[in-house]
Amino acid sequence: MNRIAKAYKKFCDIELAVGAVLLISTVFILTFAAILRTIGFPINWGLDLALLMFTWSVYVGADTALRDDKMVNVEIFQQFLKPKTKKILQLVIYILILLFLFLMVYYGFYLAYSSRFRTFQGIPFMSYTWATLSMPIPSVFMIITTCLKIRNLLKNDSAVGSKEVR
Repeated sequence: MNRIAKAYKKFCDIELAVGAVLLISTVFILTFAAILRTIGFPINWGLDLALLMFTWSVYVGADTALRDDKMVNVEIFQQFLKPKTKKILQLVIYILILLFLFLMVYYGFYLAYSSRFRTFQGIPFMSYTWATLSMPIPSVFMIITTCLKIRNLLKNDSAVGSKEVR
């Protein structure tokens, strides 16, 4: 395995860990805020911070799901196709995904830039840009994943695609 592949595998492991930590932190903050509210010491920023962390975990998790072929897939139509037609269909789907992701990156960074002076809901010292960056940054990662899937699809003549992108 070359150095780039090792670095990418390490990045994938870190991304998975970050997504898990963000999701667990979301649950912890919501539980902590509910307990404090019950005993009479509500924290106003708890729900807002949990929503921010959940948003990041969703988009980071989307890249992990895309990489491991865990996205929703309708295979009933593909089972009647010939292998070469399946491959062409899969390539078209990946190209559509890439186009969508490029739009997400472009408009996501535009939205992040335009909301840089807006404060995040219950946290006055935090910019709303942190919430809007949760879309374009993981979308860049998904573009990399999709490009690797296209490379594996074109390199692999016999199969429809490779489950392993790493």
